[in-house]
Amino acid sequence: MKLISKRPKKLWEKVKIYGIITAGALIAALGINLFLAPLQIVAGGASGVAIIINKVAGFPIGLMMLLINVPLFFIGLKLLGGGFGIRSLYGAVVYSVFTDLTSAIPVLTAQPILGALAGGSLLGLGMGTVFLTGATTGGTDVIARLGHKVIPAINVGKWIFIVDFVIIAANGIVFQNYELCLYGLIALFLNSYLVDFMIQGANLAKMVYIISPHYQQIADAILKKMNRGVTGIKARGMYADHDKMMLLCVVKNFEIQKLEQIVDASDPNAFLIFTQVRQVAGEGFKIYPIHE
Repeated sequence: MKLISKRPKKLWEKVKIYGIITAGALIAALGINLFLAPLQIVAGGASGVAIIINKVAGFPIGLMMLLINVPLFFIGLKLLGGGFGIRSLYGAVVYSVFTDLTSAIPVLTAQPILGALAGGSLLGLGMGTVFLTGATTGGTDVIARLGHKVIPAINVGKWIFIVDFVIIAANGIVFQNYELCLYGLIALFLNSYLVDFMIQGANLAKMVYIISPHYQQIADAILKKMNRGVTGIKARGMYADHDKMMLLCVVKNFEIQKLEQIVDASDPNAFLIFTQVRQVAGEGFKIYPIHE
């Protein structure tokens, strides 16, 4: 009976993961077709190479991306092993399909700076969404990991920047318009920033120290109303020179207001210290399966 009851849950988890990948791929594809490709702005990656080829030879961007990404996927699978599973292959395929399906949508702006800002933002949001599931969309991250394997002194992040910079520079050379390089760098910066922000933000939390004589009442309320763990730490107040109990609790950023309300209800004069936590693992905190 337990095995039967677990199957629908596992199936729902898979549907949810592939739904998230699909949504992320669609957002990234809209970034390309609504802003970047029509203005010949390249932000690196396989999509950047595809945009250049499209403008030179008229080859469909999505199909070109697929022809670039699928071989890279199998190269990565063969040479690098884990981290390039079926999710990444699905991400690469659906990203390419959406790019061609949305190619007929009218362009929203003719201003390159607006196109770089909006296109880079959508690309970052889409890629970040895909990366949260542990998948990728292929492209330069595979090349970057291969480069890191050959020259370990240069980390993957730097390799990605090097490869993307070369693609952006090639765009300026091909079209003899070096302003496109500047717009491409703006889009690349926004793309990278938003991907990092989403990856870090998914696991961001606050660590809270609470000092109050009503520590037991506060701890009970947090456990009951927030379902968060609380740790009591013996401390000594040096001004009053006596022992006291200090509570330690880790909560998500959106839970801060509720925590403050709970503490205030028990002791309006409680002393609280908030510190930022980049990542939390354990009960009540989910770690997203993001690749390094």
